[in-house]
Amino acid sequence: MSPAQDPDPVEAHRMSLGDHLEELRRRLVVGVAAVVACFLLAFAFADETPGTVSLVMAPMKRAVSWLNDDYRALYEEALASDPEAERTKWFESADPTDRDYRELKDPIREEGQTTGVGELFLTKLKASFYVGLFLGGPILIWQLWLFVAAGLYKHERRAVMSFLPVALLLFAGGILFGYFGLVPYGFYFLNVPTNVSLPKPDFKLDQYFQFLSSLCIALGFVFQLPIVMTALARVGIVTVKQISAFRRYFILLAFVVAAILTPPDPITQLMMAIPLIVLYEVGLITSRLAARKRHDDPPVPGADPPTGPSR
Repeated sequence: MSPAQDPDPVEAHRMSLGDHLEELRRRLVVGVAAVVACFLLAFAFADETPGTVSLVMAPMKRAVSWLNDDYRALYEEALASDPEAERTKWFESADPTDRDYRELKDPIREEGQTTGVGELFLTKLKASFYVGLFLGGPILIWQLWLFVAAGLYKHERRAVMSFLPVALLLFAGGILFGYFGLVPYGFYFLNVPTNVSLPKPDFKLDQYFQFLSSLCIALGFVFQLPIVMTALARVGIVTVKQISAFRRYFILLAFVVAAILTPPDPITQLMMAIPLIVLYEVGLITSRLAARKRHDDPPVPGADPPTGPSR
């Protein structure tokens, strides 16, 4: 049989539009069900100690405890500079033998405040949603990948599978870096007290949740930088020499991106810019490996059919 008469391997495994939609529906049902199950589990433990809400609020509580320590030190300095001042203006007790001698009279509340009707309930929903999405999201992504993989050639699936697990791990790593590092320290440095005459902050929960989610999600995407660099080098869009030459400009770009994505304080910007620079160096190393592999790999045959279900 001549090459022109060979059967098309793609046609042999082609699915109808209805079959594709049914397969997508099935994958989405499984993935969304996993997210919903994790959400319901998180919501069931929302009020526990420790529980879902306390888990999501932990970065804020850390920052607030540091701020209260700073206020103690600031008030002690004010009392030392003014012997006539009443200690009970800021502290619970003026008796050095009293257990409340170091306790603030009006500390910043670690649990935050709610000002709207139903805001406390919405806080539980938001916290449960974040935890449920973090736990169930990988299952949803995996189901979507299985749907896409059914229509890919083997070499295409191998290429995606070489990046997908690492991309998911880097995304989770970015979120965890924000949760344990950038969020509490950024929250703290934005509110460091400098004068006893300035008003003391009282944080709203909805503003904290917006601060937490925006930073963590932004970091999740920022941590994809090595994957993007490696993929571009792997397919030959950019060369390792170009990536290496761009390093000096990227250092400046990292600080610009950090200034856009983070609150306006230098410490928080440094905490994002430095990991960006480190990620760029990691991407440079993996790009060299990817470029070397690209030159070493033999050409991929074009007749490698996908393994999707035959209908």
